[in-house]
Amino acid sequence: MSHSIHFFDDEKILKNLRPLTYIRNLSELHLGLKRIQDKWTNMSTDLHLLGSLIPDPKINAILQDLSPETSLWYEGQLLAYRSLSTEFKGLKKQNLTFAPRYISYPEDLLTYNAQLLHEEIKPNTFDHEAIRKDGNTILHPENCFIHPSAKLRGCILDASQGPIYIGEGVQLQIGTLIQGPVAMLKNSSTNLGAKIRGNTTIGIGCKVGGEINASLFFPYSNKAHEGYVGSSIIGSYSNWGAMSTCSNVRNDLAPIALFDYSTGKSRKTDKNNFGVLMGDFVTTGIGTKFNTGTVIGNHCNISGGSFLPKFIPSLTWGEFPNVSQYRQDKALKNASAWAATKQQVLPKNMEAMIDQIWKEEASFRN
Repeated sequence: MSHSIHFFDDEKILKNLRPLTYIRNLSELHLGLKRIQDKWTNMSTDLHLLGSLIPDPKINAILQDLSPETSLWYEGQLLAYRSLSTEFKGLKKQNLTFAPRYISYPEDLLTYNAQLLHEEIKPNTFDHEAIRKDGNTILHPENCFIHPSAKLRGCILDASQGPIYIGEGVQLQIGTLIQGPVAMLKNSSTNLGAKIRGNTTIGIGCKVGGEINASLFFPYSNKAHEGYVGSSIIGSYSNWGAMSTCSNVRNDLAPIALFDYSTGKSRKTDKNNFGVLMGDFVTTGIGTKFNTGTVIGNHCNISGGSFLPKFIPSLTWGEFPNVSQYRQDKALKNASAWAATKQQVLPKNMEAMIDQIWKEEASFRN
């Protein structure tokens, strides 16, 4: 990432993207093969970018030619400005004449993740014969990137419908089935017989199993056992218990509504497929069932014999319907323990962040 680029957050978008933006800025959102901020390279100095703006050749060209002391807007949304100051007010305005790609709502992450997998995966030359000798079958290897350090045993990779990325240190266990476009990022792994379908990114250090379709896993989460995850976004350091599963399509095929943190109400989307939006540091008990369009906050330890509510506030603990506050000291201790399993350390201000989350969601716990 060029150090000349400065990223700024939009408070409305930050609220729209809760709970994912409790512990990360917009530019730290994950999709495709890397965080948004890591996708921006070779931009000139004094450029300030909306953290959720996604680069592409058209927007890059506009930004490179953006005049000094000028701000760039699209339909009332500030996208960028060039200035020696961190203040955009008073700058000359320029309006974009085409729709840029930027994340406004959670469902945008899934839309653009699917696009970016096609754009960002660049096939490499690998030892196809050595991989075949380990019992693997690769359909259309010319559409695959397989890092030399990756370990594949008895797997089938089908890149006929989209590219497949197998990153550094990835381990795919026997019986793994992958249909592209799919990315398995650094040090991620599968359990026996995992089925990973198209438009899916499995983040750094994640371990997955069962069936996963059109989903985005942020780094260091586990969904290692049987159960279905479809059209879902899973934050970091979350763990799905065995047979935890979700629905991602309504029985009447109607568009799906999601709880919106910015309004505290349900918001209709234009999507017919959406499963779960899960925050960071969430654990589920065995057999937990999530209905279509479920939103779960940060720091939850939840389970239930029936479908859980479609919105579960942060710091919820217990088996539904008998739940209570997840004590903040215990939530911090458990978050540290889950991070340690991935050889990670929590930020020093995590305790204060947990307290702030509890205060922000006070109106949701009625």
